[in-house]
Amino acid sequence: MHFPLRWLAAPLPILALLPTAAWAQRTPLPLKDVPLNELARDTQRSYLGKDTMELVWVIPPVYWEVSAEQQQNLSDADRKQFIAQLDDYLLVAMVRGKVGMAGIDEFYDGETMFGGLRLVDTAGTTHEPIPPGRIPPRLKNLLSILRPVMANMLGPMGDNMHFAVFNARDGKGKPLIDPRADGRVQIRTSLNTYAFRTPLGSLLPTRHDAQTGESFPGDYHYNPYTGGALQDSAQPR
Repeated sequence: MHFPLRWLAAPLPILALLPTAAWAQRTPLPLKDVPLNELARDTQRSYLGKDTMELVWVIPPVYWEVSAEQQQNLSDADRKQFIAQLDDYLLVAMVRGKVGMAGIDEFYDGETMFGGLRLVDTAGTTHEPIPPGRIPPRLKNLLSILRPVMANMLGPMGDNMHFAVFNARDGKGKPLIDPRADGRVQIRTSLNTYAFRTPLGSLLPTRHDAQTGESFPGDYHYNPYTGGALQDSAQPR
């Protein structure tokens, strides 16, 4: 897994993301067909300042559902048990470092990063992370396993990645982030504000421009280069 900077170099980007009531008629991809690397990219944002970089990765429960579904070595019972441990929580992974001449030469600790961390849901309500002392022991154990996994994949950057935990739903049972529904949420840190628009394109069938033959993510309505309307591509069976 890698953590690229997400950006869109297109002359007509606003056309690609125009909201529409048509989402209600669109069928999400089956979990087995969701490209996990694209789902990860859809839920990452980054900031690069003069001497500081920050990466924010929002990990909603659907990420674990996709991951578990695509692990063929898991039994159905193990898959359900794994998902159940994470279904009630929304994780936000963060890494922040000071940038020097040779790259990142100093990383921040989790307590410093999470001090200003807030999530603003579609309704505009602000949510704070669960205090470390209130995180369930089983989830703490799982997070302690994730950090060395990240370190093995990403080296020092992964070793300095910290996980904040939010309740996945508000007091009325509504998801803070519904990745398949129309919405817009923000993650606010002490450095920057990161916007995420849903539904996530990686959960939807790719869209096709019949005139140019180009394909685009599932959350695009128009070709960002020509303004031409896009059509759903055929879903895998």
